[in-house]
Amino acid sequence: MGLLDFQLGVKTESTYGTGVVVDRFFEYDSENIEDTYGRTEGDPLRAGGYGVRRSDRFTPYFSGAAGSVTIPVMTKGFGWWLAHMLGGTATTGPAETTVYTHTGTLGELYGKSFTAQVNRPLSPAGTNQAVTFAGGKVTEWTLSNTVEDLLVAELGLDFQSTTTATALATASYPAGMENLTWAGAVVTVSGSSFDVTEFSVSGNNGYDVDRRQLRGNTAKKEPLSGRREITWSMKADFDSVANRNRAASTTATGALAAITATWTGPTLLGSTIYPSLAVSIPAARFDAWKAATEGVEAIEQELSGVGLFDGTNSACTITYKSADTTA
Repeated sequence: MGLLDFQLGVKTESTYGTGVVVDRFFEYDSENIEDTYGRTEGDPLRAGGYGVRRSDRFTPYFSGAAGSVTIPVMTKGFGWWLAHMLGGTATTGPAETTVYTHTGTLGELYGKSFTAQVNRPLSPAGTNQAVTFAGGKVTEWTLSNTVEDLLVAELGLDFQSTTTATALATASYPAGMENLTWAGAVVTVSGSSFDVTEFSVSGNNGYDVDRRQLRGNTAKKEPLSGRREITWSMKADFDSVANRNRAASTTATGALAAITATWTGPTLLGSTIYPSLAVSIPAARFDAWKAATEGVEAIEQELSGVGLFDGTNSACTITYKSADTTA
C-alpha cells in the first residue's frame, strides 16, 4: 500500500469492548477519531520541589477514543449502520428477486457495539499503520444533502479501547454500488412535495460515555442511552407562508406535520424498483422559521424542528432498499 491507501472497516461485536476482525469496508471522506488519556493524581503538600508536583504521584490510564467519520451513502452497504444509529432493524424481501428492504427504527441500543479499524499510512514512507478501536457506539448521526452534492452521513463515534498492534485487514468493497445524490432526492411535507435546497436530519442517542466504576480496572463500561433526540432542518424558496404558519401555530396539532426525504439511485435493482434510502419523521414539530431579505436575491426560507413520538410510530424511520441480502 502507499501514502494515500486509506481504509475503514467495521464489524459488530458479540461482547462490548471485545475486538473482532473487521470485514465490512466503507469509502469515507474523513475521520477524526482521537484517543484520550486520563491522569489520576494527588496534590500533597511536602518540602522540596518549589511547589511543583512530584513525578511519582500520578496514575495514568487510557480514557477511550472518540470522534467522527463522514461517509457518502451508497446504494450498497449502508444498511449495516442502521442498528447502531437507531437500535431496531428488520430485513424483508426479496422483491423482484433482488431487492431487499432494511428498515431502521428507534429501538434498544444496549448490547450493540462494533470494532472499527482505519489505516493511517506513515509519512513519508507510506507504510501501513492500522489503528483498531473496540467497544464502538454511534453517539450521534446526521444525514444531509444539498444541491449538487452527495447524500452524506456524519457519524459521531465513541470507543472503549484502541490498539495499534492488530494487523490491517484486507479491504473489499461491494461491486456495482453507486452514490445517492441530490439528483434523486425528493422531500415531502404533510404528504405534498416540497422543493428544497438543503435537507438535514440528525439523531442524538443520549449516551453516558464515561461509565467507570471501582471494579479492578479503569476501562469504561458499555454506555447507557438516555433521552434521545431527533432534529431536522431544511432550506427552500419562500413560496408560501404554510410552513411559517406551522411554526407560529398556537396548537400542538397545527405545529406538526409528517416529513419524508427519499434519495433514489440511478440504476434499477429489479424490474421496477430502484435502490433508495428514505427518512420518515411522522410527527415533525416546526420550531423555527425565517425568511429574511438579504439583498436582491430571491428570498429563501429556513425551517427547523424536532421529531417527536406520536404514540404509535418510530419518531424516525430509515428505510434502505438495496441488493444487500442482510443489513
